[in-house]
Amino acid sequence: MRSLLSVGAALALLGPLPARPDVLRPVPSRSSWYGESFTFLADLDDGSYVQLTFSVTNIGPGTAKGICRAILVGPDGALWKASERVSRDEWSHQGGSEERLSVGPCAAWSGEGAGAEVSLEGGRIRLAYADRLQRRGPMSLVEAAGERFASEMLLLRGAVEAEIALPNSAPRRVAGSGYVDHSRGSVPPKDLARRWIRFRGLRGERGLLVLGREGHDGGFSPLWACDGAALCHHLSSFTVRREGNGRATTFAAHLQSLSEAIELRSGRLLYRDAPVEELGILGRLVAPIVGSPVTWVYRGTASVGGGPPVDGILEVELSSDD
Repeated sequence: MRSLLSVGAALALLGPLPARPDVLRPVPSRSSWYGESFTFLADLDDGSYVQLTFSVTNIGPGTAKGICRAILVGPDGALWKASERVSRDEWSHQGGSEERLSVGPCAAWSGEGAGAEVSLEGGRIRLAYADRLQRRGPMSLVEAAGERFASEMLLLRGAVEAEIALPNSAPRRVAGSGYVDHSRGSVPPKDLARRWIRFRGLRGERGLLVLGREGHDGGFSPLWACDGAALCHHLSSFTVRREGNGRATTFAAHLQSLSEAIELRSGRLLYRDAPVEELGILGRLVAPIVGSPVTWVYRGTASVGGGPPVDGILEVELSSDD
C-alpha cells in the first residue's frame, strides 16, 4: 500500500490550508462559497455522543459569519441540538501558545491541552482534551468546479472529559475518547461529493479512522484508513448498500484496497442531520443552489481484513436523501 502524503508536504502544495503555527485560526476567503469548520467530537463512557462545531462562512447573507453548533445524544438516545449565528465582529481568534477561537457564546482553545465549550439555549457543554491540537495524519484534498476543499485531523484519538449541563437536567461529568478535525474550502456544496463515509473508532484498545468520498464523476478520492497510531493507507473504492426507511434505515459499506477490505455496518441510529431541510420554506428555495445534504449518524462497527470488529461512530453523508 502506498504511503499517504505527510501533512507537511500536503500543506506545502495546498492553498486553502496554508502552513501556519496556529491550528484554530480561520482564514476567510472572498469566495461566495467559502466555508471553514473546526469539529470537536467525544464518544463518552456512559454512551453519550457529543459534536461541537465552530464555523466561518460566506454562504448566505453577509460575509465571514460565525456559527457555533452543538449536538448531544444522551445514553437514552435523547437528542439535544442548539446553534447560534453571529456577524463578523462577534467572532475572534487569539494566537500564540494559548490559542483561542471565540464564536459568540462559544470558544475553542489549544495550549497545554485543548478543548471547546458552548453555552446555547440554556445548555452548556465543555469538552477538555488531554492533548494539544496539532496537524496529524493525511491531508485530504478535493478539487471540483474549479475550486478546492481540504480537511485535516488535529486530534486522532485522545482522552476527553465532558461537562454537560442541560436545561431541566442535573449537571454531570463523563470521561471518554475524542477527535478533532478542520476543513476549509470554496467548492459549492452541491458539487463537493455524491456521498461521504466516515468512521471513527475512538474507544477501546484498537482505533480506526476511515474517510471516503465518492465524487459526482464516480471517482473515489480522498479514500483512506488510519489506525490508532496514525499509520495510514489508501483504499481504492467503496460500495454502499442501503436498506429500510425512516428510522429503520441501515447502511453497510465495503471499502477495498489492493490487499485488504474494510466492512462498515451501521448499528443504532443516533440522529439524522438535514440542516437545509430544517430551514423549511427557505430551505426549499436555496436547495437548488446549495444542495440539500443529509447525514445519517450511527453507532457502528468496522471489520478489517476479516478481523474482529471495531466499535465506533459511522457517518454516511448523502448529497440528497431522495
